[in-house]
Amino acid sequence: MKKILFIVFIVLSTPVLAEKITRTVKDGLKRPQKREQLEKWRQSLLAEAAKPETRHKKRVECLLLAAECSEAVNEAENVKLYLKKPYDTVVFFSSIRDIFTLVTMADSVGAQPNEKGKVDLSGRRRYREKLAPYRSNLLTGGKWYYQHGQTQKAYDYFDAYLNAAGHPIFAQDSLQEKDVQVPMTSYLAVFSAQKEGNINGVLKHAERAKRAGQRSDLVQEYVARAWENKGDTTRWLDALHEGIRSYANNQFFFTHLLNYYTRTSQWEEGLALADSMTQVADTVALFWYAKSLMLLKLHRDSEAISACDSCLALAPDHVNAYYNKGIAALNIATAFADTACTDLKNPQFRKDQATLRKLYQLARQPMEQVRKLTPDDQERWAPALYRIYLHLNMGKEFDEIDRILKKKKS
Repeated sequence: MKKILFIVFIVLSTPVLAEKITRTVKDGLKRPQKREQLEKWRQSLLAEAAKPETRHKKRVECLLLAAECSEAVNEAENVKLYLKKPYDTVVFFSSIRDIFTLVTMADSVGAQPNEKGKVDLSGRRRYREKLAPYRSNLLTGGKWYYQHGQTQKAYDYFDAYLNAAGHPIFAQDSLQEKDVQVPMTSYLAVFSAQKEGNINGVLKHAERAKRAGQRSDLVQEYVARAWENKGDTTRWLDALHEGIRSYANNQFFFTHLLNYYTRTSQWEEGLALADSMTQVADTVALFWYAKSLMLLKLHRDSEAISACDSCLALAPDHVNAYYNKGIAALNIATAFADTACTDLKNPQFRKDQATLRKLYQLARQPMEQVRKLTPDDQERWAPALYRIYLHLNMGKEFDEIDRILKKKKS
């Protein structure tokens, strides 16, 4: 019998304790309280609400009372502000965020079936009335933290403001469509998330951030980086393609997609990309250089030289374009040498040797420019100039390059 009574006591103790706490808080909130006491009550109420044995209705009551404690804290700071007395900005804004968090938690509990399997959404109207006056302060708080360089906290407030716009409590207001602050707040949320390395935060708010009309190309860049960091290659590539389609002037998307094609030896795809960009913006040297590189990889050397010339016409000191042109000309010379006439008595021999000399001369000028522009990068230009000077019988120049190469080996 004693054992049965003990079990009954344990079962009943939780509802009794919860009732005692809620009654104490209700009575206490009728009078001004110190912030420390309000915080103790709030923590006790949250602890009761978190217990699995706490009944549905009581859990909602605990959460709403905890929100009232945060309201009392906010009201005290608000009075100081009104009276132009010193007030705690952090406490002012954090109490507002607590109110939103707790009321929306209460709504979530109400939206779940209770012990009888019923859902109670009757509180949403009064929840909306409670939260509506505070919502703009979430945005103000986010901006305050953003201006003070605290981007993690800034993101939390921007995120809370945007979450409220889509919450069922505000369904009748259609805030996601009608609130003109949503796009810019999303923009600030994305930038805060990016700075904090919050990948999911970037992806969550990116689409609405583009509607802000400010550096939407940078937002798309952050989206691409986010998918890359997540290791989702398909979505990363999709984001790069979208960036190229929508923001051709931002070369981030082009360079990263081209680098991917280069790493994966997808030369045809890389050429198609570069070719499409030269047709859209034929005054951008980068696109012509990229086209020359893809053509070089595909052994289309004559076309590569033409693309290099287009690049150099726009950027006369483009060292990589000079290098590609030199290598392409060397490739052509080597291929021609393999089929050239070797019979000294044949008249064709002299003709082929003259042609071969012209081809090596074509390679000489750009490769010497590579040396001039990057004199310390000997590993790049020295082997090519060695071949060129050898075939052009340029003894003095050949000997110099030979010494450079031997010194590099020793």
